[in-house]
Amino acid sequence: MSDLPILFDKPIPESQVSAPYQRYTHPLLGTVFITSGFMEPAGHGYKRSPRKAIYADGSIQSIAPGHYNIGIDYSRGFGATVICHYSGVVAHAGFESGYGHRIHIRLDLPFIYQGRSHVCYQAYGHCLKLLRGVGQRVSQGDAIAIEAGHGSSGPNDYPSHVDLDTYCVIDDETYHINPDLLATSVNPDDMILPVTLLRKGSRGDAVRWLQIQLGIDADGVFGDDTLRAVLDYQRQQGDLEVDGLAGELTATRLGLVEYALFPKQAGTAFSALSDPDAVNFEFTHTDPPTPLLANWLQDHGDHWKFELKQKRQERHNWYVLKKHVSVVRGYSSPIEDRDDVITLGDLAQISSQVVAATQGRWNLALEVCPTSGCSMATASPEGLTEAGVAASHEIMRRDLLQLNDQRRENLRRAGSRFQVPVEVILAIASRESHLGAVLGAFGSDPGWGDNNQAWGIMQVDRRYHSLRGLDDPFSQAHIEQALAIFASYRDAIINSHPDWADEYVLKGACVAYNSGVNNVQTIAGMNQGTTHNDYGDDVIARAQFCCGMV
Repeated sequence: MSDLPILFDKPIPESQVSAPYQRYTHPLLGTVFITSGFMEPAGHGYKRSPRKAIYADGSIQSIAPGHYNIGIDYSRGFGATVICHYSGVVAHAGFESGYGHRIHIRLDLPFIYQGRSHVCYQAYGHCLKLLRGVGQRVSQGDAIAIEAGHGSSGPNDYPSHVDLDTYCVIDDETYHINPDLLATSVNPDDMILPVTLLRKGSRGDAVRWLQIQLGIDADGVFGDDTLRAVLDYQRQQGDLEVDGLAGELTATRLGLVEYALFPKQAGTAFSALSDPDAVNFEFTHTDPPTPLLANWLQDHGDHWKFELKQKRQERHNWYVLKKHVSVVRGYSSPIEDRDDVITLGDLAQISSQVVAATQGRWNLALEVCPTSGCSMATASPEGLTEAGVAASHEIMRRDLLQLNDQRRENLRRAGSRFQVPVEVILAIASRESHLGAVLGAFGSDPGWGDNNQAWGIMQVDRRYHSLRGLDDPFSQAHIEQALAIFASYRDAIINSHPDWADEYVLKGACVAYNSGVNNVQTIAGMNQGTTHNDYGDDVIARAQFCCGMV
């Protein structure tokens, strides 16, 4: 588990709360006002059946039908983004009568109770709009909805607030949980401190990272010297507000993006686990500190796996014991961390069947998608004398020679996660890099294309994204990054063209991967403006050739 524990500066109340409401703060969520306590006994909708609740002290009570709150209510203000407390997968997303627009997250973090591990959910209700849909993965800190007071009839049915219900199922019964309990079992070594808003009085490694980027003494305390340095930097930029606050714009401009790993003590980073011959490098705890800067970070039990921004010993990927480092998460590329994604479907419970159905939806769309294949401008450099579907098929046939079982499995695994048919992944990789065959050609370094601007078989552009998977152009990290971009484009097209059939949404997502979502305006003209004005039709034709073959 790599999420930061959500514990406010004081415990969540388990009693009736009344105005004036108290201010609660947390590094991730900022300032909120809790307007109703856990299982607050009055002033809420009538519950027709008994409810079971687990309180902060671990005790269980069975609550008779009546007027009470089954979660907590809090507010950041009407129109504020609703921030995801813990990472997971969207299990439900839709309109739920008196709850208005409501989103349920199936958490990665289990709920441990009386020695047993249980799957846990958090539901956020009364929202104006949902920004994530069923089956999508969300990370801690993501914007998942817009706050309102939405009920059965409109966004102002209630005062603006978020209704947060934390619950799990134990022996086929639903138990509502005080959310403070989720944080108490998190291992401190698993914690990641996110950079949110650094100001005078802030302390810790996030401040050290800021100070290092400013070129001043990195003591981890945001005092007068740091304030002056931030103000001076903001004045120099010209387009930043000169307020002395290191928020998203200032921090991003300074390079506080992705991850910084600060050594707590001397340690060793390994290229592989459980391999006595693994390559390694030593790091030390220095003063001032020298963090390891990473593009991405993965949880591997007692270790973090991370990808260094700069190679060590000709490698990017390394493992390090969690207890040897503290981790700060910066701001990611705004292109990768889209907040404008939309609800994908009706209220449903996420399960293997739902994922399979979603995957099948796009496989069916691929099968029925009309295509004219590639243009002569695409066919001619391949030594083909005719354009069209047959030419696309021939190019794909040649490129499949680059595929082996391991690569095929990587593509399948990534496609399943993002509900993208493996045939579409192969077709895009074919169009972008001939499935890796032309990487390193025409003056580019190995693994690169487009004059060293785009990486890997899917050609993710370094000018717009913080690249991942740099050790292998077929790496899982690279493919998943590319598919996350593809899936966000697909979601945006669903939002822009809600009346389009799935086959045109799928082709439009292929077009957007080449030329952007704004290019996808009409079904007939979506290819205009893409490379050779045929990108979508060519990719679909190549993908259809792969059907039944991979």
